[in-house]
Amino acid sequence: MYWYYKYPLLLILFLVLFGLGYLGFRSWFPPSDNDSGTEVVEVSGDPIAPVSGTEAPVIAEAKTGKIVSEGTPVAPVPPVAPSAGDAESVAGEPGPVVIPPEATPVDLGESAPFTELLALAQKQFDSGSLVASRELVWRALQMDDVVEYSKAWRRGVELLNKINRVLMNTAAPCAGKVRYVIQPGDSLNRIARKKGTTMMALQRVNELSKTSSTIHPGDSLLYFEGTWSIKVSKSQFCLNLYFNDKLYRVYEVGVGRQDRTPSGTFEISTKSMRPSWSPPGREPLPYGHPENIIGTRWLGLRAIEGTDTSIKGYGIHGTIEPESVGTPSSAGCIRLRNEEVEELFDFIPEPSQAKVRVTIVE
Repeated sequence: MYWYYKYPLLLILFLVLFGLGYLGFRSWFPPSDNDSGTEVVEVSGDPIAPVSGTEAPVIAEAKTGKIVSEGTPVAPVPPVAPSAGDAESVAGEPGPVVIPPEATPVDLGESAPFTELLALAQKQFDSGSLVASRELVWRALQMDDVVEYSKAWRRGVELLNKINRVLMNTAAPCAGKVRYVIQPGDSLNRIARKKGTTMMALQRVNELSKTSSTIHPGDSLLYFEGTWSIKVSKSQFCLNLYFNDKLYRVYEVGVGRQDRTPSGTFEISTKSMRPSWSPPGREPLPYGHPENIIGTRWLGLRAIEGTDTSIKGYGIHGTIEPESVGTPSSAGCIRLRNEEVEELFDFIPEPSQAKVRVTIVE
């Protein structure tokens, strides 16, 4: 029976001797700090807090840029940008990670509600429902996240211009238009003076011939009843036309070069068709003269409400240089394309009939 115990005892003795030998070997040759094969990066600064309550040590892997802890996955941590005083990297070793400067915030564009409202307004416009389309555009432009002159605002204004261009130049009914029954002895000029509008506006709104002022008692005419006002933004090259304090049209304009257009509050003091122009130090140039740059219409401005009253000679007018619209190119006046200044001119009442406020801002 001796051989029955001999071999197991020898095996146990061998294992004990092997273990003692291994312990002695490790005491003479201690293991390195990186037995896992992962390149370890020493992180200076504040200690990293344990993740999810675990006390497991956190190791930063240089190759992956991730933080790993035993048994707990963690989100990647961005590299730390070097300070201005960091030395250049040693030859043969990777240099410090550089984070590019923060990007300029981009225009996030339109919000979903704005886009939906504008899409619905476009459908209404395409189907001929001008009033419904306009109400939707106004709602969209009044949303809290729509900034004046932003891309979204301009897209809404583009549709608003299309709608109100039709309503200002056709007999299509809408809020603000009032019906008047022509009385015996009436004329277009008499009705215009009585209702605070112009003969040209009556012709536009009622689709009447501009070469004939014939009207008949008993017929009816539409006219705009309310107050017009204007705001000009020099930096945005925009003239905003308001009717009863609601944005109605937006026209692109040219302004004074070298910031020559004055800011302030004005009112329209004169109106002229086919105006002459008096260049500084020269005789007046009649309308149609090749050097008369004023174009087909002139709306003169007078300073009011604390604006320097010595500011004179400025106005809103057309131009024989339509390519200059949208640029700082005038001697200080506000330029529109002739066809647009003519539309604006027709709806602005005579200064003797009503005061039209003009605010010019930077």
